[in-house]
Amino acid sequence: MPEQEANRVIPIFPLQRVVFPDSVLRLQIFEQRYLDMIARQLSQQQGFGVTLIKKGNEAGIPATPFEFGTYVEIVDFDQRDNGLLLITCVGKQRFRINSQTIMPDKLITANVSWLDNVQQRSMTDDQSELVNLLSDLSKHPQVDILDIPERWTELSFVLERLTEYMPISERQKQAVLEENDLDTRIAMLYQMLGWIK
Repeated sequence: MPEQEANRVIPIFPLQRVVFPDSVLRLQIFEQRYLDMIARQLSQQQGFGVTLIKKGNEAGIPATPFEFGTYVEIVDFDQRDNGLLLITCVGKQRFRINSQTIMPDKLITANVSWLDNVQQRSMTDDQSELVNLLSDLSKHPQVDILDIPERWTELSFVLERLTEYMPISERQKQAVLEENDLDTRIAMLYQMLGWIK
């Protein structure tokens, strides 16, 4: 977990997807700025920040990130002979960017404030349909969920996993990430489920 001082400077990896706490993130790293950043973070046993791209692309010119993102920790890596680095990360904590700097190597670093993760609450009987839906989703080969069955009784965990893998836009997922209130998140989820149906 990140150290809990109020503010901290961390490297930022803007992506075309939203990452939540407890998300599993697998990346193939080939750009030198990110290879160097990952090597540095691994040597310091530190993670990095992931944000959805607001404007721009993942490669090349630094993208403009959304203000809210998730700090991730690297849990596994594999350096290939062709120079490609494969890493597996797990989302840990939400943050908000206060200010950012583009370094000479085009890496973005940001001063961030940590945000509390959304409150935990047990699932109720009338929310069992959400667990069933997540169970169905988890059978899809591209769905990657942490193997922690006891968390499936926690409403916020189930809600974030459903949001992560539902066929909705990344900007809709970003809106859920930014929302602190669990009841509002539930309302947003049911509204999105209604659109899908």
